[in-house]
Amino acid sequence: MELGFAGIVAALVVAILLIKLIKFGLKIVLFFVLAVVVSLTLWICIAKPDMHDPFSINTIEYLFKINKDGSMTTTKQITETVIKEDAK
Repeated sequence: MELGFAGIVAALVVAILLIKLIKFGLKIVLFFVLAVVVSLTLWICIAKPDMHDPFSINTIEYLFKINKDGSMTTTKQITETVIKEDAK
């Protein structure tokens, strides 16, 4: 019984704190988090723009066609995309 009462009191305290946070400065907190994320992203892009090696992507597609006689034809199509840096 006491544990349930303590849980209700804790939930009320958390709800009151959230309401005060929302009223006081949720926009300020979100703006600060956004500013930190954007600045870290820009720092990473400027400090190490070549963080990964050139790579290739293979896309495999299976195309199914149902013929008039009820049989099925399968076609496999592979597309390869290669991303390389220009020769310097």
